[in-house]
Amino acid sequence: MKNSILNTKSFVAFTFLFAILIGLQSCDEDILELTPLDRITETAVFSDEVFLTNYVNGNYRGIRQHFNPDAGGYIGLTDIATFQDQTLQYGGSAIPYREGNLTSDLVETFTRLADNGGGTNLWENSYEYIRRINVFFEKTEGNTELDENRLRVLTGESTFQRAYIYFELLRHFGGVPLLTSSVALDEAENTEVTRASYDEVAQFVIQELDRSATLLAGEDMETGRASQGAALALKARLLMYMASPLNNPSNDVSKWQAAAAAHEAVFDLGYSLHPDHVQVQNKPLKEDEVIFGREFTIQNGTESVAFGLAWGYNYDFWPAGFDAQQKQVPTQRFVNMHQMTNGEYPYLDENFTLNPNSGHDPQNPFVDRDPRFYFNVLYPDAPPLNIIDGGRTTVRTYEYWEDANPDIPNENPQQTDPINGQVLFDFGRDSRSYWVEGRTPFHWNIQTGYIFNKLLDFQGPRADVNFEYNNVTTFIRLAEMYLNYAEIQLALGNEDEARNYINLVRARPSVNMPPITATGAELVEVYRRERAVELALEDHRFWDLLRWKAGPGHIDINPVNGLTSVTKDWSDGGRLTFEYGPIVEQREPWPGDFYYLLPIPRDEINRTGIEQNPGYD
Repeated sequence: MKNSILNTKSFVAFTFLFAILIGLQSCDEDILELTPLDRITETAVFSDEVFLTNYVNGNYRGIRQHFNPDAGGYIGLTDIATFQDQTLQYGGSAIPYREGNLTSDLVETFTRLADNGGGTNLWENSYEYIRRINVFFEKTEGNTELDENRLRVLTGESTFQRAYIYFELLRHFGGVPLLTSSVALDEAENTEVTRASYDEVAQFVIQELDRSATLLAGEDMETGRASQGAALALKARLLMYMASPLNNPSNDVSKWQAAAAAHEAVFDLGYSLHPDHVQVQNKPLKEDEVIFGREFTIQNGTESVAFGLAWGYNYDFWPAGFDAQQKQVPTQRFVNMHQMTNGEYPYLDENFTLNPNSGHDPQNPFVDRDPRFYFNVLYPDAPPLNIIDGGRTTVRTYEYWEDANPDIPNENPQQTDPINGQVLFDFGRDSRSYWVEGRTPFHWNIQTGYIFNKLLDFQGPRADVNFEYNNVTTFIRLAEMYLNYAEIQLALGNEDEARNYINLVRARPSVNMPPITATGAELVEVYRRERAVELALEDHRFWDLLRWKAGPGHIDINPVNGLTSVTKDWSDGGRLTFEYGPIVEQREPWPGDFYYLLPIPRDEINRTGIEQNPGYD
């Protein structure tokens, strides 16, 4: 067996590289002035409180960010979003997944991590950080040089970190090798490696989270760090996953009861819904609701890694007319999940059968909608936006429309942008015609007519590695816990209690939607739509569809509907006309239940001989 500890120079360099990158508030920037890097010994790292704190800081990067895989994570594989294939950076395997052809050779690319330079995949990255955290436990056990209380807190954080990483492995792959020593998976050629079962890994994670919660109890943890609440909330989420159909085929009621009790323990900690649903996603972290979150910082970076740079979400999500890639876009199904302010859905079915009780007008479709619609979705001719892009900075709407009268030139009465002097046309600056004219390098093969608005920062530039964007990554928040609890109560047959917790989320002052009254199967569907609307782009929908075993009709949604045509008639005061229907993308039928787990990377199978997930070669 190889030496399980790195040599001093590489170990120290690795430690400080990640300590600098993590950018948590408690990091002391003067730490680098204390001792030259080539003189810091391994002993010093694990005996000095500041060094060790930075080591633990670095290990937070083992927790997968929501934007991984590149460009918003897995949401583009669900029914509420779709990838723009032309700008998709990891299309070599995201597209095969959508087509039912994901293999053990492609899964490493499919799970490629954007925040690690594009060269590391989830499996490899997870086990490297598990190893680093195991080194922490080995090197600090019995340590008498460090302050006892400080070591307790760092141990609680490290315990949470390892548990979260195993939680991610569990929902990606099911049972995985359970390593609790510093032997790396790729160093175990002479040691038998076996996969623990799903339940074995899950129980280990639960025990670790209980331990973390105990170690961190009563501690006022800084923004972005583990806490007692974060540990108990992740435990609650895992127990709900364990009770869900994918992992509970016999519908063992005791699993749902355990999940309920775990959520109630979180509620007892005193978190509350923040009154403004928009501000929950913006800095500073709203710690009344956000149980575990991370603010965007220059050190952390986020989202795009185009050209090797860590840019904000703007580059990958805002209007393509400003040379942004617009990699993922909402589907019409997601738009239709947003009710009217009277609590009615605009349509009765996927065939655009108008709901007569809704008051919805398909030719004036963006009025009187759930307030979360305007936060989640950017739609044609939305209220003007502040678009910051150097010399082309302007205030304008999302101009996704074509000319209604192409045979009549120069109908647009405003021929130039009053702010930057840019030439205006009869078609919009985010239209396909604008791209065909060669005025932006990016457009798309798949177009729904909508943009995700939730992650954008219109006070920030299109792309700037030196700008502190306003984004917050909410890993766990109280609204999720409330919706989880509603689902648990549905499973336990307590519809009144389920409606109560759904309505708590809907009653947030900035949302203030009418209470739902649905029952039976309709209530389940209303709940699932509510969950999609509230938690969009927070890394839930893909995993929800998997644990519900709801791949057919959702992950393989076919057709994907959107706005097939939006035209502006300048001769009629700039009136927009909308047409709805299937867009270009066609998804292949769901290949089977084996697809609810990803394949183990082939390199790992070949190196360790561990068992592959059923259905994959």
